[in-house]
Amino acid sequence: MITLASDVDRLPPYPLELTSGQLERVQRLLAGTVVSLHDHPVRLPDPLTAQTWARHHEQGTDRLGHAGLRRSGLDVVLASALAEPDQQRLLRWAAGMRAEADSADAGPSVLLALEDLGSIGTDLGGIEELHAAGFRAAGLTYNAGNPLGGGLGQSVDDGLSGLGRDAVALMNRLGMLVDLAHVGDRTAILAAEASTAPVMISHAGARACWPSPRMKPDDVLRAVAAGGGVIGVSASPGSTRVDGRAEHDLDAVMAHVEYIASLVGVDHVGLGPDSFFGDHSGLYAAAGWAPLPVPGREGTPVPAYVAGMENPAEAPRNAAAWLVRRGWTDTDIAKILGGNAQRLLHHVL
Repeated sequence: MITLASDVDRLPPYPLELTSGQLERVQRLLAGTVVSLHDHPVRLPDPLTAQTWARHHEQGTDRLGHAGLRRSGLDVVLASALAEPDQQRLLRWAAGMRAEADSADAGPSVLLALEDLGSIGTDLGGIEELHAAGFRAAGLTYNAGNPLGGGLGQSVDDGLSGLGRDAVALMNRLGMLVDLAHVGDRTAILAAEASTAPVMISHAGARACWPSPRMKPDDVLRAVAAGGGVIGVSASPGSTRVDGRAEHDLDAVMAHVEYIASLVGVDHVGLGPDSFFGDHSGLYAAAGWAPLPVPGREGTPVPAYVAGMENPAEAPRNAAAWLVRRGWTDTDIAKILGGNAQRLLHHVL
């Protein structure tokens, strides 16, 4: 039996430092529509070691953080599977997650999502199979690319392939969100242009703020917004940093929100924290993963956690508080917390 991390009170609460009036505004905003475009709202092993992670991964099932999600204020969460090349494992994971979601007595609606479509190989029938299993969003590629197009970790991105165009068209017909979070820059622009429905970047940030290949350059952000799409800002450790600032915390994450809103308009910004209930940074070590190196900043340490955006329960609440403190209007805050994402979901699904 593997012990799982608590989904409530695992770490001290982030200090919100709100006046009573500001707190009332936050509560009112959280009572509106709140959506996460990308999270892993599941409980990781605790302690998280290479051994406990291997045993957990071999089981092929996850447990939602029901108590944490009930506290979160979320109405909808796109719950993503980890990148997985085995289609049958993904289908089993989807069945388990649907059962987990059905067992909840309260909490947000859980929509299943995929990091990428690498599991289908060159068989587009695999997309239909995934859709039938309950997946409603999928990245076209992961960092290394696949037959559909280039990934953001490749030195050369040859762009969206003919098969990739067919995949986008099929996803449009099925009512499945096209996600460009891990897609190469050229492929992302071509996919946004090829799609007849708005697309999303479910979890990333602005390369103008932090020069990582995981962040998106302005032309990609504009291409997504031009088609009516939404960019969900990530908070995974080491991702949405700010150049010249040592800390990766709530302030850094929200700097990306502000930048993207100023670039493409507040109607195209949302939240995609990419967080877990458990030790996200520890998962990197346990699974043998490492964030992509950032040119010229290779020695930058990955934080133990992103203070204020550490898990799916605290992220929307603290984002709302930050925006209230910074003087954003209720209308614009509501768009970022979920209004924009809700519009996207209604348009595509």
